[in-house]
Amino acid sequence: MSNKSIGLVLGPALFLATLLFFRPEGLSEEGRAVLACTLWVAVWWILEVMPIAVTALLPIILFPLTGALDLDTTTASFGHRYIFLYIGGFVLAIAIERWNLHRRIALNIIHLIGTDV
Repeated sequence: MSNKSIGLVLGPALFLATLLFFRPEGLSEEGRAVLACTLWVAVWWILEVMPIAVTALLPIILFPLTGALDLDTTTASFGHRYIFLYIGGFVLAIAIERWNLHRRIALNIIHLIGTDV
């Protein structure tokens, strides 16, 4: 069995085991739910079961389903303005690389300045 196959089963199994059987004193129901979700996400990240972007979206589904956080509170962190700033920067970087704009800019600078500096 590959790591992906093991992780595909291990992540949800740890999630369910934590929710059903792990009851430490002083940890609330919401705390147990967050711990269970974190274990699932951590296993999938470490074993690379799914792409990291897909795994990162897993709490949006799990937190409201388990009652750890409501949907608005969960998605507020994902919709912060700095997140969109990063996403915009990544999209620009991908577009620049896709159309070789970085090479064009570099070659134009070399053409303007010359090679005898």
